[in-house]
Amino acid sequence: MVNRHLLEKSLLKNRSFVLVWLAGLCVMLGFSMFFLSVSWFIVDALNEPAVLGIVLMSMSIPRVVMMVYGGILADKIRKSLIMFVTNLLQALVMIAMIVLFTNDWLSVTSLIGIAFVFGFLDAFFFPAVSSMIPIIVSDEQLQRANSLFQGSTELMFILGPLLAGVLLTIGDFTLTFSASALLIFLSAVFVFPPLIRDPKSARTGEKQSAVKDLVEGLNYVRRSDVHRTGTLSIVIINLFMIGPILISFPILVEALGGRPFELSLLEGGLALGTFSASILIVIWNVKKQRGRLVFASLLVSFVLFILFSQLEVFSLLVLLAALTGFVAMFVYLPTVTMVQEKTDKDKLGRVMSIITLAASGFEPIAFGLISILVAAALPIQTVLAISGIGGFVLSILLIWKSRSFRNLD
Repeated sequence: MVNRHLLEKSLLKNRSFVLVWLAGLCVMLGFSMFFLSVSWFIVDALNEPAVLGIVLMSMSIPRVVMMVYGGILADKIRKSLIMFVTNLLQALVMIAMIVLFTNDWLSVTSLIGIAFVFGFLDAFFFPAVSSMIPIIVSDEQLQRANSLFQGSTELMFILGPLLAGVLLTIGDFTLTFSASALLIFLSAVFVFPPLIRDPKSARTGEKQSAVKDLVEGLNYVRRSDVHRTGTLSIVIINLFMIGPILISFPILVEALGGRPFELSLLEGGLALGTFSASILIVIWNVKKQRGRLVFASLLVSFVLFILFSQLEVFSLLVLLAALTGFVAMFVYLPTVTMVQEKTDKDKLGRVMSIITLAASGFEPIAFGLISILVAAALPIQTVLAISGIGGFVLSILLIWKSRSFRNLD
């Protein structure tokens, strides 16, 4: 107990980590408010639920295309500088959206353009922050640092939708868009490079091409069972569960006659589950049989997701969303920590960009497929059930093919 207390105390005394943590809290709170507001604006104000997937794809596609290059850049340029510039530019994008809305110019076309730029900038921010943490904290503190960062940012995904729902009830979209812009700007302030003082990359002077850097990173992941199987686990859970469940929330609420409040409860329920799991991992700090834990959680999360797809009562939907998010974090967090522990420091940016790509890069495929099926008048519950069953089958195949991963600590 004493050693655990000392570890947590020293982690919170790490100035660079605390500033990066605060930046993560602000940007995630701002993004969750932005996500709910835009989703509800499309479904309710524009009355175009089928367009929601297109807008989300326009955010995700540039993130997919540029994510690996963002990791290459994070290995060559000071990570705090990348985070500062991308946050600042995202705040400016939010201001532009506010101007469009207040002048009644905010349309599907402009939302697609805004989402595209936002996703493009995300491709640089997340590889930088995920590869920053292993550099500014010790290996002994890495799992706790990851869990604390992930858990507290997931808490923002609870508070964000609830706060956005309240602001939309007492005001209009200007209020939620403005709050999001302010929070993202604060994130830029916290990661101002002179405050973080993270070390400059040792690879700054290298003249290796981006393609060669990319091939080197992909080969590095392919040769390692931890990296390869961990990446595939994250791909499966995001492509077949996280992506579909996120896009389903506003469509489900609209189909069941709900309001922004019910939408915020669903998104908050999912975030509450992921937050609770992250805090449990901080306390538990699991170090043994992590491979088995990841595989077991992968199967259980899809069972819960299939149950979620068959419900039509809001209270039960919120409960199943929370349970699904809770179990899913036992796939994601141990995998990320194992990968970071077994990655050379000079390749962290590229490797973490591939992991981040696996975590969010396949969402546009899910968004596109769900939008096509919904536009074809297929019930959303049927679409989610098909997705859940597909993910469950692929999970079984991955477990069968990756026996060595099961025995990893």
